[in-house]
Amino acid sequence: MRVLWKKITQMSLRMRLIISVILCILFPWVSTYIVSDYFTKDVLEQRAATQSEDDLRMLELGIKSMLDDMMYTSNYIQFDTNMNQLLKTHKLIDANSANVKQKIALNYIHISNELSGITDLLMPMYITILFKNDLYYTNYSQIDFNPLQFKEKPWFEKLDHLSFYQSYWLGAHPTYIQSEKNTYPYLITIGRRIQSANSSNSYLIISLKEKEIKKLFSQFKSVKRAKFYLTNNKGEIYSSLSTDRVGTILPYNVTNADYQIVDYEDEKHLLVSYPVSYSNWRLVSLVPYKDTIGSINMVTRTTILIQGGFLVLFLIGLIMLVREFTKPIIRLNYVTKAIKQGDLTARIHLSGNNDVAQLGHSFNHMLDTIEEMIEQIKIKEEAKRNAELDMLQAQINPHFLFNVLNAIRLKIKMEGDTGSASLIYSLSALLRMTINRNNAFIPLEEELTTVKHYVDLMNFRHRHDVDLEIDVNEAASSFEVPRFFLQPIIENAIIHGNNNSKETIKIMANEFSNKYLEIIITDNGKGMDKLTLEQLRMKVFQANNNVYVKNNQSLNGIGVQNVYQRMKLIYGDAFQLWIDSIDGEGTTLTFQIPVNKR
Repeated sequence: MRVLWKKITQMSLRMRLIISVILCILFPWVSTYIVSDYFTKDVLEQRAATQSEDDLRMLELGIKSMLDDMMYTSNYIQFDTNMNQLLKTHKLIDANSANVKQKIALNYIHISNELSGITDLLMPMYITILFKNDLYYTNYSQIDFNPLQFKEKPWFEKLDHLSFYQSYWLGAHPTYIQSEKNTYPYLITIGRRIQSANSSNSYLIISLKEKEIKKLFSQFKSVKRAKFYLTNNKGEIYSSLSTDRVGTILPYNVTNADYQIVDYEDEKHLLVSYPVSYSNWRLVSLVPYKDTIGSINMVTRTTILIQGGFLVLFLIGLIMLVREFTKPIIRLNYVTKAIKQGDLTARIHLSGNNDVAQLGHSFNHMLDTIEEMIEQIKIKEEAKRNAELDMLQAQINPHFLFNVLNAIRLKIKMEGDTGSASLIYSLSALLRMTINRNNAFIPLEEELTTVKHYVDLMNFRHRHDVDLEIDVNEAASSFEVPRFFLQPIIENAIIHGNNNSKETIKIMANEFSNKYLEIIITDNGKGMDKLTLEQLRMKVFQANNNVYVKNNQSLNGIGVQNVYQRMKLIYGDAFQLWIDSIDGEGTTLTFQIPVNKR
């Protein structure tokens, strides 16, 4: 990530703007496409499942109507008084009597007339009534099927185990009407036991043409490739738009209340199931995924792709505008590169009064100013070189004076006036120290030598009798200190500490653990009272004084205050100075100079 960010930051402004524009437009569009596709898919699946469930609910109402007809006919035969009387009469017919055929025919007519009142109004059904005496009643021709064959079916025995009010739902099976095998190959049948008082059991079998349910399926086929099935709870198909599918098993859990996405016939389908009344049967809908969600999702995707096309056109236009807007900056970059290579005459030419044009005008003005400043600097440098030459020539005078003083000192010494020779030596040594400013730091030993010469000259000039005592160990004497930092302190001790008596100034220096150098300067002068001492401390230690103050009483114009400020600039907060004084007894200054802090 850092490497990528580093590469991006090294790109030009134009390229970064173009990349930002592309990301700010394409990223939201791609995110919208992905999120829309993800969430729309669930919504569309739920909507399609709801639509399929509504279709199955309507189908269930139609199938329930058919089953209601079968149940109504069954209940009518079971509970109607006249029908019970006819059935009882039919049961009592003696199959060995002489006029048995006439009695059966007459009873057939009565039963058919009784049933015609309801069967003419209901769905066409095959009705079979079997009696224990092997007599039977059917509303179809016995040439097509002998109803006594029902007793040979494996499911027939289950009827004896049913209660008086229960029905056995056989489901779909091949038709037993021979003449209609090609037209109506499958029937859906229910069976029940008919029991009346003081009579043996009778059996009622009612069959419905499976094709009637198939017609109902075709009416609700709103989608061209939708498939509807009537199955049991194990998925065995009882009715289908395709007759070949009857009797096969759907390899899915058709009892699941939620919709499912399944692979059916090498294609994804949306599977929805719905329960059927009176039985544990299920209505199953299988709709190709592409025909429901796919088509709607395709519309959504097409819409987003069209939007993406417009966004790309907009992006191209925006990139062209960015390129146009950044042309002045590109020109400015070319000018800066030319200036970097030394061509100070390069200028950027921009029209208009916008912010970039104003920047270009300001840049040109800056270049003009720089050229003028360079010209002025050239003039000043020339003048400076001339001044340095003059200063070099002026340095001849102090050197000449120094050499003359040495010559006078030697002449006086040769004549025997050693005191005057010593004074001249001290003056020339002090003069030499002031002339030589090559080294800002000198060993403490040299600084103390300068102080000795200065005290000798002060004693001669002002008729003082100052005694200088120095106590410095060998390690401290080689410690480098700033040049002329002790002279102002000694000068103040001589001038301001004089009490018209012999004055002694002691200088002690010690180095502690190679951490700091401590220098203590003590005089036995007149000292200061507390008020004067506090005023001096406030003046010396004022924090905002960063400029040396002119002091005409010092040899080189540097006072105690400026010594403190100078040491602070060199050593920082590591440098410490303490000033103590007792009125009538003298003053003590303690310097604590850090080692290796400059």
